[in-house]
Amino acid sequence: QTGGDRASKTIALHSRIYGEAGRIAATAGTRCVIHTHSTHCVALTLQDAPPGGELLPPITPYFVMKVGHVPRIAYQRPGAPEAADAVAQAIARYGERGTPIGAVMLERLGPNVWHDSPAAAMAVLEELEETARLHWMSRVAAQAAPAPLDEARIEELRRQFGAHW
Repeated sequence: QTGGDRASKTIALHSRIYGEAGRIAATAGTRCVIHTHSTHCVALTLQDAPPGGELLPPITPYFVMKVGHVPRIAYQRPGAPEAADAVAQAIARYGERGTPIGAVMLERLGPNVWHDSPAAAMAVLEELEETARLHWMSRVAAQAAPAPLDEARIEELRRQFGAHW
């Protein structure tokens, strides 16, 4: 950096997202990364769940179609290079499986989403946070997690809408 305001502590993370997403055909057009501290997404990471899993099960069709898989990235302090490495590895791992991702969840910090425009990234982020809120509300109301969509319904969303689930 040669001038101006100090760069974000997450610049290395965002740079790695652009680099890894660019290597995957389905996300090669990535032009925007958004990171927030979305309340319901963060709340879900405070639960006793093993790191390395995913933030949410496929409970709504729009979550499957618009968001897809959201791997949980184990807690690292904000700006830690290990977080950038873990995110890059997750992007590569899911891409190799043929299920490209457009979001990750940094435990206790918040989601990072990426897409080809700010509007598209924001639409993914909104659907992610609303699904997290729905999941949280359902768990509180029923004292249990909502049932995910079954494999047949997810396969129909893959066929009909090209969902990468």
